[in-house]
Amino acid sequence: MSFRLFLTLIFCTRAAWAASLPLSIEGAADYALKHNPTLAAARFRIEEARGRLQQSGRLSNPELELDSTRNLRSREGSIGITLMQRFPVTERLRYEKAVSRAEVAAAEAEVRDVERKLAAEVRAAAVRVLAIEAQRELRSTQLANSRELAGFLVKRVEVGEASVVDASQVELETRQIEIESLQLAAEQVALIGSLRPLLGFSGDGGIKITGALPGTAAPPALKGIANRPDIQAAEYRAEAAAAAVLQQRSNRWQDIGVGASYSLERSKDEPDPIETEQIAGLKISIPLPVWNDNAGRIREAEAAAARAAKEAGATKLTARSEENSARSEMAALAKLIGELDSAVLPKAEQIEELLRSNYAAGLTPLPEVLRARTRRLELQRLRLDALRDYQLARIRQNAAVLNSSK
Repeated sequence: MSFRLFLTLIFCTRAAWAASLPLSIEGAADYALKHNPTLAAARFRIEEARGRLQQSGRLSNPELELDSTRNLRSREGSIGITLMQRFPVTERLRYEKAVSRAEVAAAEAEVRDVERKLAAEVRAAAVRVLAIEAQRELRSTQLANSRELAGFLVKRVEVGEASVVDASQVELETRQIEIESLQLAAEQVALIGSLRPLLGFSGDGGIKITGALPGTAAPPALKGIANRPDIQAAEYRAEAAAAAVLQQRSNRWQDIGVGASYSLERSKDEPDPIETEQIAGLKISIPLPVWNDNAGRIREAEAAAARAAKEAGATKLTARSEENSARSEMAALAKLIGELDSAVLPKAEQIEELLRSNYAAGLTPLPEVLRARTRRLELQRLRLDALRDYQLARIRQNAAVLNSSK
C-alpha cells in the first residue's frame, strides 16, 4: 500500500467519523425515546383517551319542541313550545366516567410500555454492534499474528528451513481471517441500518456506537414487577372492563325526559268573539324496557371483563417468567466467562506459546501450532459471544422489572 493511499484511507475514516452520530448504549436508548416516530405517534393515544374522558359523563342536550296549528277556515289556531331535558335514573354517567378514567390510565401505561420495549430493543442492538466491533478487533489481532507468522515462514523457506506448504497454509489462514472480517463488517452495517428507524435518525450521516462491552457483575437480586407498565396497563384495562359491566347494566333503563310546555290557543265560539288562552304544562317521558333490556350488551361486557382479568394474570406470569429466565441466564453466562478468564484462556495461551517456541526450535510441526492458535482464538470468540449474550440477558432482566429507564 502506497503512503498516499494510506493517507487517503485515514482521511476518509476521519470524515466518516465526523459525519456520524456517536452514541453510547444508554445514549442510543435516550435518543430513541426522544426521536422515535412510532413512539411519538403512540403518545397521541393518551390524548385520544383524555378526549374520551372529557366527553364522558355528560347529560344529553336539552330538546326544544315547537308546534303550531291553524284552522284553514277561520282564525283559530295554537302555538306551543316545549323544553325537554333527559336525566338518567341510574348511575350510568358515573360508570361511563369511571370507564374513561381507567382507559386514560391504561393508555398512559401502554405508552410507558412502548418506551420500555423500545429502550430495551435499542440497547440490545447497540450491544450487538459493540460485540461485532470486538470480534473485528479480535480478527485484526489474529490477522497481525498470521502476517507475522507468514513473514517468519517466508524467511525460513528462503533458507530451506521450512516448506512451501507450511507457508501456503499460513497464507490461506490469513485470507480466511480477512474474509471473516469483511463478513463481520457487513453484519455491523446491517445492524446499524436496523438501528436507524429505531432511533428515528433521518440524517444522511452514519451512526457510531461508542464504548465497549461492559463486563459481568454480581447476579442481580430478585426485584418486584408490580410497577411494570404492561402489568399496570392490563390491570387498568381490567378495571375499565369491570366498570363497563356496571355501565351496561345501568343502561337497562334509558334516560327519562322531564319538560315544561307552554301553548297559546285562539278559538272562536259563535257568536262570541275570538278568545285567547294560555296553557302551561309539565311533561314526563319514561322509556319502558319491554323490547330491549340490554341483555346482549351486558353479556358481552361481562365476558370482556372476565377476559381482561385473565389477561392481567397472564401478563404478570409472563413478566415474572421473563425476569427469572434472564437472571438464570446471566448467572450461567457469568460462570462461563469466569471459567474462561481464570483457567481456560490462560492455559490455551500458555500451550500456544510453548508450541510456537518448539516450532522455532524445529521440535514441533507447524500444523500443531496452527491448531493451538485456532483453539485459543475459538475460545476468545466464545468468550465474546458469552459476554454479548450476558449483556443481552441483563438488558432483558432490567426491562422485565423496570420501565424505560436504565
